Amino acid sequence: MSPDDEPHVICFKHCRNHIFVLKVPVQCPLCNHPLEQCKNLLPFGLPYPFVVANQSPCSVVLRPSVGDFLSDFHNNVDLHIAVTDSQGAIVEFDSPGLLRTANRSVDRKLWGQSLVIVTVPDAWFHHWDTTIVRVIEEQGWKRRIYDSDKLNCYSFVLAFLRLLLYEPIAAFVENTEAFSRQLIVPKTTQAAKYITIYRKIKQFGFLSEPDL
Repeated sequence: MSPDDEPHVICFKHCRNHIFVLKVPVQCPLCNHPLEQCKNLLPFGLPYPFVVANQSPCSVVLRPSVGDFLSDFHNNVDLHIAVTDSQGAIVEFDSPGLLRTANRSVDRKLWGQSLVIVTVPDAWFHHWDTTIVRVIEEQGWKRRIYDSDKLNCYSFVLAFLRLLLYEPIAAFVENTEAFSRQLIVPKTTQAAKYITIYRKIKQFGFLSEPDL
């Protein structure tokens, strides 16, 4: 997904309401007043929460196991997690075993709407790459050891992060529950707000909230 394909949610204020749209209309959807006559419209775009995974090097990235966030995400959906290296290649552990997808081969239908859960500054890039190599060499991550409940994509990412020893998240990588509660849930909760607005706009054409 290119930046031009991103469904940008736009907000502007009119009729004492904040109105959310995907494209600023000619007329206000509430009062039908021509918006071109409004001097203080000041539309702005809501921050788009998703990235194309291979455009976020040295990160932990998350996506729905099936589909994408805007169309398919809900509270009970299974999520798939992976890491990217300094070149944007995606390294993941799934039922076929360890997978490493080069930057140029990344399937944007799968990874075009990803959440960045962890990222590191440039000074950590070399250590990040060598830690990926180390966790693979030490633990193998073969197909035969995959277990959807006990040894899965989260197991791989947490094993990597434990070896990484990146202090800002070190306290949260000992188990899946702590990792999810402290690092994943805040990101998915924030994304869910954008998703809710987007889906309502798609359903009704716009969304309005009164000026509280």
